[in-house]
Amino acid sequence: MRHVIKKGITLRFTISLLVITAILLTMLTSITSAVQVNRTSLIDNYLSKNEAYSKKLASNTSELLNTMQENIRAIADISGRDGSITPQMFDDLFQENTQYFNSILIADHNRVVRAISPHTTGVIVGDKLTSEQSMKAVTMKKTFVSEPYRATTGRLIILISAPIIDKNGNYKGFVGGTIYLEEKNVLSTMLKEHFFGDGTYVYVVEENGDLIFHPEQRRVGQQVLQNEVVRKVVSGESGSQKVTNTLGRVFLAGYAHEPSSSWGIISQTPYEVIDKPLRYLVNRMLLFSLPFLILILVLAWWVASRIAKPLHTLAKFSDEATLKPVPAEDIPDIDSSYYEVRLLSQSVKIALQNMNQDLTHLRHEVNIDELTGLVNRRGFDSVMAGWLKSNVPFALILIDIDHFKQVNDTYGHVIGDEVLRYLARLMQLVASEEDVCFRYGGEEFGILIRHCGLGRAKILADRLREQLAMTKSPTGQPITISAGISASPAHGHSAEQLVMRADEALYHSKENGRDRTTVSRGA
Repeated sequence: MRHVIKKGITLRFTISLLVITAILLTMLTSITSAVQVNRTSLIDNYLSKNEAYSKKLASNTSELLNTMQENIRAIADISGRDGSITPQMFDDLFQENTQYFNSILIADHNRVVRAISPHTTGVIVGDKLTSEQSMKAVTMKKTFVSEPYRATTGRLIILISAPIIDKNGNYKGFVGGTIYLEEKNVLSTMLKEHFFGDGTYVYVVEENGDLIFHPEQRRVGQQVLQNEVVRKVVSGESGSQKVTNTLGRVFLAGYAHEPSSSWGIISQTPYEVIDKPLRYLVNRMLLFSLPFLILILVLAWWVASRIAKPLHTLAKFSDEATLKPVPAEDIPDIDSSYYEVRLLSQSVKIALQNMNQDLTHLRHEVNIDELTGLVNRRGFDSVMAGWLKSNVPFALILIDIDHFKQVNDTYGHVIGDEVLRYLARLMQLVASEEDVCFRYGGEEFGILIRHCGLGRAKILADRLREQLAMTKSPTGQPITISAGISASPAHGHSAEQLVMRADEALYHSKENGRDRTTVSRGA
C-alpha cells in the first residue's frame, strides 16, 4: 500500500479498476433489466393462474351445490310420495349424504320438526323452527340456498331446502340440509385441498361480503366488504388484480363469481412470493458472470505493463459503453502486435454485442404488445415523453372499437383477439413508417403522428375508419371505430393533457352515434 502511495496509482491497478468497473456496471444494467422484465412476467403469471383457478373452483362449487340441491329434492320426493319416513330410513338417508350435509331435517308447513338426523344437533322432533330462513322456505315453496345465519343452536349455518309435495299436489313442508360453516363441512373439505407451497390459498364470500370459508377458521363469518376484490366479485365480476387485504397484506388475487348462489371465490398469492425467483435469477447471473470477471481481471493485470496505450484506449471505451448501448462495430480497432491484446479486443466486441442483443430483446419485450405486435402502453408513454422533451410537434389519435364486448359475447374471445390483430394490421397499412401505432389497452388503440397537424390526422383517422367499414373482419362482418384527436402543442404540453383531450374527443364520437372522428376543440 505504501508502495502505491509513493509511486502513485500503477497502470496495472488503473486498468484493472477500469475493466472491473465497466463489467460491473454492464452487469448491473443487465441484471436490473432482467429483474424488471421477470417481475412483470411473474406478476402476470400469478394473476392469470389465480384467475383461472378461481374460475375452476367456482365451476366445481356450482356443480357441488347442484348435486346437494338434487339430493335434497330427492329426499323431498321420497317424503311426498311415501307420506312419512321412518326414523331409521331417515338416518339411512342422512348417512348417504354425510359427505354433503352436517345434518338434515324434515319440517311441516308450520315449521315443526318431524324428523332430524343426526340426533346430536341440539334440535329434536317437535321443536318449531323460528329462523327467517325456515320461514322463507315455507313461503317460497321451492328449492333454494340460504344466506348464512345463526341457528337457535348458536351455529353459523347455510340451509339448502326443497319443498315436500304429496301425491295430490298439496304442500306438506320442506326438507332442509345444513352446512355448519364454523365446523368441518363439505366446503372446507373441498377447498382445503387447494393449497400450495407458495402461500396461495382460497377463500369464499357470500353476496353480503361475509366469509363463509377461510383457511383460518376463526375468520369465518367476518365482514370483508372493504376489500376491493370482494366488492367486485360479489357484484358479479370475475378477473384478477393486485390487492391489499383487510389485514394490510398485499396479494396477487384472481376472483370468480358463482351465479347460482351469488358466492365469490378468491384465490390469492402473497406478493412477496415473487421475491424468491428474482433473488435466484440475480444469484445465477452473478454466478455465471463471476468466472469471466476474474479471468478478464487476471489478463488485464498481466499484460498492463506491455500494452498500456492500446489497453488504456480499450478500457476507456468499455467505461463509456456502460453508460449507453454501443454497437460492436463502433469499438475502435486496437493496433497492436500482441496476440493477447487482439484477443481481448475481440472478446470485448463479442461480449458487448451479446449484451446489446440481450438488452435489445428485453426492451423489445417490455415495449411491444404480445397479442397485436404494436407498441404497448409503456412504449407509447416512452415515445410521447421523448417527443415532448424534444419539442417535436405531433398529433395523437385515440381509437376505440365500437361494441367490442358484443364481439366477444357473440363470437368468443378467440375471434375477439383476431379482430384486435386485424385492426392492428390495417392501422399499420394506413400509417406511415414514421408513425407509431400502439395498443393503449383492451380494445383501445392509437396512432402517434410526428410533425403532423390536426387536418392530416383527421384524414388518416377517417381513412382507417372508412377502410374498416368496407372490409369484412374476422367475424365475417365489418367493424366500426370511434376516434378522438388532439395535437401538441395546440392542446397541451404534457402527455396527460394530450391524452385527456383526445379521450374527451373520443367520448364525444361515441356519444354522437359512434363510427366517427372528433377533433378536440381546444386546450
